[in-house]
Amino acid sequence: MAILPKVLYRFNAMPIKIPMAFLVEIDKAIVKFVWKNKRPRIAKTILSRKCESGGIAIPDFKLYYRAIVIKTAWYWYQNRRVDQWYRIEDTETNPQSYNYLIFDKGAKNMQWRKDSIFNKWCWENWKSICNKMKLNPLLSPCTKVNSKWIKELDIKSETLRLIEEKVGSDLQIVGTGSKFLNRTPIAQELITRINKWDFLKLKSFFSARETIREVNREPTSWEQIFTPHTSDRALISRVYKELKKLDNKKTNNPINKWAKDMNKHFTEEDIQSINKYMKKCSPSLAVKEMQIKTTLRYHLTPVRLAAMMKSNNNECWRGCGEKGTLVHCWWDCKRVRPIWKAVWRFLGKLGMEPPFDPAIALLGLFPEDLKRAHYRDTATSMFIAAQFTIARLWNQPRCPSIDEWIKKMWHLYTMEYYAALKNDKITEFAGKWMALEQIMLSEASQSLKNKYQMSSLI
Repeated sequence: MAILPKVLYRFNAMPIKIPMAFLVEIDKAIVKFVWKNKRPRIAKTILSRKCESGGIAIPDFKLYYRAIVIKTAWYWYQNRRVDQWYRIEDTETNPQSYNYLIFDKGAKNMQWRKDSIFNKWCWENWKSICNKMKLNPLLSPCTKVNSKWIKELDIKSETLRLIEEKVGSDLQIVGTGSKFLNRTPIAQELITRINKWDFLKLKSFFSARETIREVNREPTSWEQIFTPHTSDRALISRVYKELKKLDNKKTNNPINKWAKDMNKHFTEEDIQSINKYMKKCSPSLAVKEMQIKTTLRYHLTPVRLAAMMKSNNNECWRGCGEKGTLVHCWWDCKRVRPIWKAVWRFLGKLGMEPPFDPAIALLGLFPEDLKRAHYRDTATSMFIAAQFTIARLWNQPRCPSIDEWIKKMWHLYTMEYYAALKNDKITEFAGKWMALEQIMLSEASQSLKNKYQMSSLI
């Protein structure tokens, strides 16, 4: 989105604590813009994804704002004093005084300035994220010779300076356990030059199990973002991706819900087939939208509404007296069974005899003998037309009529006919609809034929 760079620039230029209500208002405005002030048809979590049905990668501004707050904390540690800091921060404030917040023991007795850019909000935000990741918020403090953890051992500065100059500043280079100052001849020679008491304290520290574990463990992807050798390029994007993984709640898979409701077990091949069918069931966007809504369980049911409203009334809206689950509303209700029996009767006239199974009609899980493109496309049009007819009378206490279903099929038939003429695909269209056209004309009532002037187009 073109607005994203502008928002990130403003968050960067004015690093202040923004109320969450403001970010919520931004999200609401985006949803209104996407759906043109109408009721959202697809959840925002789905729209924010890539490579998913309906996903358009809508950014999460709350996470971007948190990423910028974390970047601000990191920049303070890096001592990035540039002109913009001098213009809005007290020139006497030394950012180096904040180093130990991130890389050492934290700030228990820190006196926070109200007008400081790196304030208590930044530190608390950093700690909360590290706690969610079950990581030490001190970012592997035992990695540098001059860290506060080692300075607290009361080591003389001359000893630390010699180790940094002759061996290195990283603890892995200095060595842990039996390898402490034992990797190179220069390191071994240094033992005779440093203070003996300092040597004993350092050797004890470097031989501790906790120190060895912290130094030798592999850094997590979160810690690798902030290693000193990582460039600042795309830093906000890298932090945002990690935060998104952290906040990515595990949602119930709709196909698994369908399997539970139908008392079935879908294999990996079945799930792949259902997802593929959902995305490629038809070139028509209207048909594809209906199939996506059905597969993703978009339609509201009495059971779902009762749970939302904390009510005990979860009976089917069609007045059959049964519990209004999604499978019941689509398939099991005695008021919609006649329409599905009519669909299977039409399939029988076309020479197709699939089992009477809701997984075929609702999810497109065709048996092997119906997986050929010619039969599958014909059956898909019949199933989608039935879904449109049932959804149109979703909460009305009556059974959809056969004429209403045929009327919807005829609408799809006419729409595809003119699309085939435009794209010069009339042969494929005839192969799909020729047999079904004759059955529709023979089954439709005379009043329906007269009202919509139904006659053969092929």
